[in-house]
Amino acid sequence: MKIVVILGLALGLAYCGYLAMLYLGQDSMVFPGRAVDPARQAEIRRYYPHLEDFTVTAADGVTLRGYYLPRTLDGKPAPAVLYFCGNAEEQTGFFLWSPNELRPYGVAGLDYRGYGQSGGKASEAALRADALAAYDALAAKLGPGGRILVMGRSLGTALAAYVAARRPVAGIILVTPFESLAGVGQDSHPFVPVRLLLKAPFDVVPDAGRVTAPALFLVAGADTYVPPRHAERLAAAWTGPKEVRVIDGTGHNNIVDAPEYWNYVKEFVKARLAGP
Repeated sequence: MKIVVILGLALGLAYCGYLAMLYLGQDSMVFPGRAVDPARQAEIRRYYPHLEDFTVTAADGVTLRGYYLPRTLDGKPAPAVLYFCGNAEEQTGFFLWSPNELRPYGVAGLDYRGYGQSGGKASEAALRADALAAYDALAAKLGPGGRILVMGRSLGTALAAYVAARRPVAGIILVTPFESLAGVGQDSHPFVPVRLLLKAPFDVVPDAGRVTAPALFLVAGADTYVPPRHAERLAAAWTGPKEVRVIDGTGHNNIVDAPEYWNYVKEFVKARLAGP
């Protein structure tokens, strides 16, 4: 009996230690940060000679940096796509190939705090506030009547939805979205009280009921990081007009390589940004 008690205590201590490790290490898992690759930064500047630095000072004084590729239509600033990265990305990865696919529209994006050349430390509250600041700064560049379509990937889908629920957008594209980061974590760790431990739950469902602009969901059919059921849960809560496209056989990181991916994106962007 004593051995059973000792084993029980040992297992309990090990479990508590595991929970403590998860709690203390969650910031580095949710916001791992990513330094800018100087070679890739030089490459995007060579590809796009008109690329501009996009710099925003957050409300708390932190400097956020990214890129803006302006384009013009009929002599005026063209509508633009504002991109929010996944949690393991910085903006040069998106700008390396995406602006060619998004012609003739402008493209903009800021790196999260602690990513690329942005200062500060990431948190859910800070990233949400920064997302609105990015929208407002881009809207100021476009001027009165300028139209913005927001696009997010993985973690960035939560921020795109947050902006779309609070600012006028022409449309929203959600790539490998989820209903909440807590939900994804809970499914991945069924024996851990993730919802109690997670400091950045990124619950998207409240915003799903507030977005009125048309939405495009792009779901990786073989995604093991954010399984399709999480996109399904978000789509079920989404009350505005939506189109859900599942790209079979693709995973979380290679969905962008599927031929259908850019076909869906370009078709949606054109429908939302073309014309007056």
